[in-house]
Amino acid sequence: MFFIDAHCHINSEQLRKDAPGVVRRAVDAGVKRLLVAGCDAADSAEAVELTHTYENEGVYAAVGVHPHEAKSLVPAASESASPTGAALPEELLKLADDPRAAAIGETGLDYYYDHSPRSVQRDAFRLHIAWAERTRKPLVIHVRDALPDHGAAGHAAKNAAMEDALSLLREAEGRHFPLLFHCYAGGLEYLDAIKELDAYISIGGPVTWPKNKELREAASRIPEERLLCETDAPWLTPQACRGKLNEPAYVRFVYEAIAELRGLSADELARVLDANAARLFGWGALYGESDV
Repeated sequence: MFFIDAHCHINSEQLRKDAPGVVRRAVDAGVKRLLVAGCDAADSAEAVELTHTYENEGVYAAVGVHPHEAKSLVPAASESASPTGAALPEELLKLADDPRAAAIGETGLDYYYDHSPRSVQRDAFRLHIAWAERTRKPLVIHVRDALPDHGAAGHAAKNAAMEDALSLLREAEGRHFPLLFHCYAGGLEYLDAIKELDAYISIGGPVTWPKNKELREAASRIPEERLLCETDAPWLTPQACRGKLNEPAYVRFVYEAIAELRGLSADELARVLDANAARLFGWGALYGESDV
């Protein structure tokens, strides 16, 4: 049985010093494809470098600027005004030409931490959307909203980050690149809207957490042909390994949880997700067509 980690950060401060061990443990656990995501230009360059160091281990990269770092593109931007003259650095754009760069990202909107002003995040997201259109490579999207604000009636407000992300993506009418919502946390409410965008959805370790009933329900309803699994390592460790840094080897716990939710064996799920990832990222399938 072969696993795919559709999103991880071996290039993170927490994991890079033990990258050989992290990759070796992943391979030993049956992980045959890894997508290492970049968070800025230097981080993306490191992700691409890792793909060549571990080419035989199935490591690929996504290159881009995380919404936390969006302000690095337009450092003079204010909180209240949308910046002008924002541009992705040339050294970052060149990384997408590497054959091991399978995707653009991660990009998107993070209204939970607001490390970059929201107007800046939105402009950076637009830049990545245009970049994905030029390269025709998948766009890896991070969306995290602020904590829900429950009103007097007890109803949570709309997910502002998701609403804005969907609006910006709808502006890219007639796009020629696929979408992946990584580490999905949008609940059931947005599944139809994401389905209308013909996007893929990746589920991570939080699906294994006992109190995360809403995510498990969403994971059970995502269309089979649009589903992927990930770790987002070194963060969001599955329940079975809580207290440890997350790493790609632990993606099997996500597979097992989702297979149980969907009434499949882990092997059946692995074959489906292999076909999905091969279709999305354009890398070779691990199983033959007759095996899926």
